[in-house]
Amino acid sequence: MRYWIVEIFTSIQGEGLVIGKPSNFVRLAGCNLRCVWCDTKFSWIREDGVPMELEEITGKLSRSVKWTTITGGEPLLQDILPLASTLKNLGYNVAVETNGTIKPKQELRKIVDVFSVSPKLSNSGHKLRYDFSEDWATYYKFVIVEPNRDLREVKNFVEEHRIDPEKVIVQPDGNRQDYIQALKELSDAVMELGLPFRVLPQLHRIISYR
Repeated sequence: MRYWIVEIFTSIQGEGLVIGKPSNFVRLAGCNLRCVWCDTKFSWIREDGVPMELEEITGKLSRSVKWTTITGGEPLLQDILPLASTLKNLGYNVAVETNGTIKPKQELRKIVDVFSVSPKLSNSGHKLRYDFSEDWATYYKFVIVEPNRDLREVKNFVEEHRIDPEKVIVQPDGNRQDYIQALKELSDAVMELGLPFRVLPQLHRIISYR
């Protein structure tokens, strides 16, 4: 099985419910969206990646960490079932980071430990329709640019799709140079609006800005 790969590296997971855990990252090339605040624009075009066989990919992974994260771009544009199955057979916990526009097949859902789903708000430049009726996400992660406006949109989204608020994470726009201030503004807005959502940073942003 061959995949179009942008990069493979090992680092600390910077987002979501597994934040802080060491992880391998396999970034697949190609994306079906073009979000205005995207911080991985280099992964948008499939042909900008390098075609790699499964054995090549797994050979570049650290065996000393327990997690491997399949990310993008949008990884579900490629058939990641063989990749996820191979990773599980090697003893890894598998996380998949996706924008939620492509519903994973049941067979893949049985293998993947964590689906980190990031639905796009209107601040992304898109107006999308989602189907989360099966609630297949482990958690839902929203990028917040303007807290008061965007948080109300998240609230409406969560109510419309009948999402458990306990599964909702909000985080600041990672492009803000004053990232700590952005995190404070978001935290303050969540409290002022009385929302039950979890506020988490992008850990790698804090590390890089310091």
